[in-house]
Amino acid sequence: MLYFIIALTTFASYFILVPELFKYYWPEQIESKYWFQILSLQVMHIVVYIIVNGSYGIIYYLNHPFFEQFKIEKKPWPWHSDKKEWIQLRNETFKNFAINLIIGTLLAMTFGIAGVKYRFDRESLPDLWEMIPQFLFCIIIEDVGFYWSHRLLHIPSLYKYHKQHHQYSVTISISAEYSTAIEYLLSNLLPFIIGPRLLGEKLHLVTLLIWIGIRVYKTLSAHSGYAFPWEIFQYIPFLAFSEFHSYHHSHNDGNFGSFFVFWDYLFGTSNNYYQQKLKDNYGILNIYNPLKSKVK
Repeated sequence: MLYFIIALTTFASYFILVPELFKYYWPEQIESKYWFQILSLQVMHIVVYIIVNGSYGIIYYLNHPFFEQFKIEKKPWPWHSDKKEWIQLRNETFKNFAINLIIGTLLAMTFGIAGVKYRFDRESLPDLWEMIPQFLFCIIIEDVGFYWSHRLLHIPSLYKYHKQHHQYSVTISISAEYSTAIEYLLSNLLPFIIGPRLLGEKLHLVTLLIWIGIRVYKTLSAHSGYAFPWEIFQYIPFLAFSEFHSYHHSHNDGNFGSFFVFWDYLFGTSNNYYQQKLKDNYGILNIYNPLKSKVK
């Protein structure tokens, strides 16, 4: 119960404190909406990336039994397997993140040329009741786009564009965005931005910035290698939490969804995962297992 309270409090704090910070610091007048949206999107991405990865980095460094009891995979962390290989992979991962930032900036510039669709004014800063349904809309659109683009990249003829991401068979938080340019554009950026673009002027830029925080934190958490009981993702029904995605990396099989398990459930791409979870008699998602009635 204590962990659930911590998870709920942390989750609620983000949606209360971050909008208040934006309201306090939001400029009265924005001279160039084009450059303001491009820079603010990238800054938000970088800030969340540094804070969340920094937090996980401390936990990895401490290697304390309290945290390690929540480690998902029994395999050793990459830095314990082969230190020289790990240093090379780590450096490549950070270099790749910088390249992906450039790709994200170019996409934002392209969309900006097509027209800046969002609201920017201080007078119409959104409240929580406006943002919640928009977040849900963006999550659903992203989840659909990510599932199918991710599944597409596992087709043998296209897997070469996704193989890089699977260099991490044991995931850590910085592995989340380690991908080729094609994968990053097709599977990360486009599913993320389609929802906000469809909402257009109904969406304030503040909502989009907070949506970035949600999406980045979710993917870093899913790749963290831990199933911490104080993270809210462990408690939301039908959510594809870290253990769900860790299986995808350790077995390179199924579990393609980003936020929810619906598509994997409907199309049977999580059947092997659920069979294993039933066998282990572990995992809160067992109750949604489509094979439950068939497995004794």
